[in-house]
Amino acid sequence: MSQEKQVNEYKGFSLFNDVEDGVLRTYNRARILANIAEDYTNKYKRISAGGAGLIIGYFSKVPDNERKEVKEKFADIMKGNGYALVA
Repeated sequence: MSQEKQVNEYKGFSLFNDVEDGVLRTYNRARILANIAEDYTNKYKRISAGGAGLIIGYFSKVPDNERKEVKEKFADIMKGNGYALVA
């Protein structure tokens, strides 16, 4: 039986797996996602394909059971920064 090693970063972005406080860990992850989004946003508040790829890749490394909270916090941060959520 092989065990998959848990990684603590994605392309240099910390996943905060070592942070025991779940609320803080969720916030930190959402803030990383927001920072990536903002770094790859043009003047029309559209995120580039490269930025979207980083966001998806980072998010895929977040444990399944923690993704919902991270997604919700990420959406809250982005809305607070003037972005619109398009379904």
